Amino acid sequence: MSDKIRLIYWDEEPSWQSQVHAALNEYFELIIPEELPLDLQSLWNTVLEYGAQAILVDYRLNGSGIVSYTGDEVIREIHRHNKHLPAFIITSFEENAIVECREAQIIRGKELITKADETSKLVNIITSGVNRYEIQKNSAEGVLIRLEDKLSKGISLSDSDELNKFEAEMYLAELDMDSGARNQMITIGSERNLIEMLALAREIVDLHKK
Repeated sequence: MSDKIRLIYWDEEPSWQSQVHAALNEYFELIIPEELPLDLQSLWNTVLEYGAQAILVDYRLNGSGIVSYTGDEVIREIHRHNKHLPAFIITSFEENAIVECREAQIIRGKELITKADETSKLVNIITSGVNRYEIQKNSAEGVLIRLEDKLSKGISLSDSDELNKFEAEMYLAELDMDSGARNQMITIGSERNLIEMLALAREIVDLHKK
């Protein structure tokens, strides 16, 4: 199996598909679907099928009229399933995209593809994004392993430990939004905050009774 980062590139224009392949194939394990699905929701299935680690997408996917959605809508759909999956927009309309996009982490012009001396910048941006993702994921997993080991030894968790545990569990839950674990975590967190508020209220009442 290749050690290269698995990168999906979505673009409705075959000419750009070819240019991206020529520019990035050396650096990434590229997946470039020839056609875009009419159904925006089915894009996530492609991510799962190839185990993609990052998404690169053209902004004006709807420019040719084949599909009705934009690159920003693609990233929003992907983040409905994995909130933190690295996703980047590349476009010939960079200024428009910067104003109009809400979901993309990074937006860059297509000159990073067309100019050979600029391509390394795009490679570094994508690689750094994936590395950060893996570091954060491993860090969250490490926190839970450390705290589970603490509990297994009969050591109670401090307030700081409880907070770190909650944040680590929340982050990992956001990597799989379909599981519903994140909503459960939010509910637990809300209940915990309510309990803490009630406890504080009781302390204030008791203080005034004295």
